[in-house]
Amino acid sequence: MLVDDAGVASNGEDSIASRDAARMRPTLKSFAKDRSGNIVFLFAFMLTILFLFAGGAVDYSRWNAVRADMTESMDAASLALAQLASSNPDLTETELKEYGRKFFEANFNYEQNLEPGWNIIFALNDDAIIGTCITGKIKTYLLGVAGIDDLKIDKCVEITKKGSGRIELALVLDVTGSMDQYIDGEKKIDSLKDAVDTLLDVLYGSDETSENIKIGVVPFNANVNAGGSSGWSSTWADTNAEAYYHGKRFFHVTESGDVDMNTKVNHFRLYDSHSNLSWSGCVESRPYPLDELDIAPGASVSSASIDAEMATPAEYSSSTDTEGMRSFDAFDDAPAYSVSSAVLTNPVNLKWVPVFLPDEADCSDSTCGYSNSGTTSYGTPWAGYMFDDPDDDNSHSPDVEEDNYGNRSFIADRYYARYDASRFEKYAKVVHYFREVLQGNVTDTPFVDYLDGLTVSTSPLSSSNYGFGNQEYLMRMGYVGWWDPATSTYKGKYDRTPSLTSSRGPSIDCPKPILPLTNVKADIQTHVNSLSADGNTDIAHGAAWGWRVLSKQAPFTEGIGPGDTDYEKWQKAIVIMTDGENVVGSDTRTHWRTTQGQYGFGLEERLGAGLNDSGEMRDELDNKLLRICHRMKAEGYLVYTIMFGLDNSSVRTLFKSCATKPTAPYFHDAVDGDDLEDAFGDIAADLVDLHISK
Repeated sequence: MLVDDAGVASNGEDSIASRDAARMRPTLKSFAKDRSGNIVFLFAFMLTILFLFAGGAVDYSRWNAVRADMTESMDAASLALAQLASSNPDLTETELKEYGRKFFEANFNYEQNLEPGWNIIFALNDDAIIGTCITGKIKTYLLGVAGIDDLKIDKCVEITKKGSGRIELALVLDVTGSMDQYIDGEKKIDSLKDAVDTLLDVLYGSDETSENIKIGVVPFNANVNAGGSSGWSSTWADTNAEAYYHGKRFFHVTESGDVDMNTKVNHFRLYDSHSNLSWSGCVESRPYPLDELDIAPGASVSSASIDAEMATPAEYSSSTDTEGMRSFDAFDDAPAYSVSSAVLTNPVNLKWVPVFLPDEADCSDSTCGYSNSGTTSYGTPWAGYMFDDPDDDNSHSPDVEEDNYGNRSFIADRYYARYDASRFEKYAKVVHYFREVLQGNVTDTPFVDYLDGLTVSTSPLSSSNYGFGNQEYLMRMGYVGWWDPATSTYKGKYDRTPSLTSSRGPSIDCPKPILPLTNVKADIQTHVNSLSADGNTDIAHGAAWGWRVLSKQAPFTEGIGPGDTDYEKWQKAIVIMTDGENVVGSDTRTHWRTTQGQYGFGLEERLGAGLNDSGEMRDELDNKLLRICHRMKAEGYLVYTIMFGLDNSSVRTLFKSCATKPTAPYFHDAVDGDDLEDAFGDIAADLVDLHISK
């Protein structure tokens, strides 16, 4: 028998149990005091976290469901309120708000989940926007254990009212000569004016102005008049003749009659040379590819950024639809640049040069008297005051001059080559120098480069039928008279009385000027009603100027731009309408190879290296249009295109590819005037349809 510490007898098993219990007491006590391994507390903490996660998931799932239904109900109520306000303008603000609240409550399925005190507010004081906001809370089920008793459920939406818009719209309108033709007894230009009226009626209704609609008008033919409305300034026009193409067709002659190839002929000074000459506002294109990019005049630009803009967008690389493949080709087939990167990155070449087309030689038997011949005081022989090719002094042909070139007799050559001895002698000095250079007797590399740069071996004037040759023809057109430093004008040619007709002058076929963005309905109507039809078609340049009217870059700065208040609430859109395909007129009678346009003459290859043929230039204008359209769409612009009275599959594909989508309301094929009105009306309706704007 065993005896315990108290002297109590026990059997062996009781003694062992007692000893085990004694050993356990200090072990449990030490476990309770061991903070580094308190599994019980850790388990309790984790259980609480898991409970909060589960509870939060439940409560936030409820919150999301309530908020989603609330948003849909707010959108529906706001749209219904806007439609009611549009159809019932006599309703009071109180009546409209009450209608909106009831409409919301009828559609909202979770009203019982909102705590008392929630509120819906309709803001009706903005002409364009109906703002709807709800403030409220929902009671939590499980998050209360964490002290989160409710969740806020505030939400706002914005609805654009019908007929308002917050729209900046450019109307790029074809005013070429074919718009003077008739369809169903009405001139196409008149049908266009009626169609624009339809668009304005939809956009403005009975209002004469709107704070939420701005429209600009870009009339185009082979030219665009960018300077007529905006005026010109050194901020965007090349007033100092620094740009690469400025004066490229001319050469400067000093007061003493010496050729000076280090001084560029300034087109503005040519306009100043006679009181009847004034710049109408048409400008030449910037060097390709700057001409198709929206870069501020005078800005700095890198070769890398230019190349990036010209790279084929990835979205077209795998296109299988007709429009995508056509856009792919527009980038993939882009020609090489015809000027160096140094030219493209020079800020002066981002400014615009005023158009000044050269006077073309006009001597004939009747005007210059080919029966007369002689030798100048410099020893240079002449016949009929026209100088022969240095390689063949014994022949001449007046026949080529009988052809009616576009700018023949703009300034009659007889004024400086026959009637006035002093002018003739000054001009004869230039001719003598010109011949000495060509015959290698005088070294003047810049002058030779000038002549060679405007000469092609396939020119008809290189034919043996024309004894006076390419160079003399170029020299006569490049001669502008001599510089008079006292008046800062040129004397001896363009100071003579010019013949200014629709087919002759320094800016042939210059259309009406661009109307910058305005919110005045009457101003838009007046401008469109003043349009007349003349000239060839260059849709690409019209589209580029439509883009510039909408952007905030000079010369048009009326558009809203990034960083401006409410910029994201405005929709920019452009309508491009034509009744014909791009046209580059062929002119095989002269060395220029083509008629003029904003991209100059074919010989100058301003559309890209190697492009000097009228057919190739026309195709490149198509591609250029698609590249411009792509960039506008990439910036979020809506692009609408309209064919009018034109059954042409090539243009149809072109315009479908250019548009935001190849279907209505973005693309329209208007057969007649009624269709054209419908097209403009559909576009207007699409622009002002009610939509959730935020």
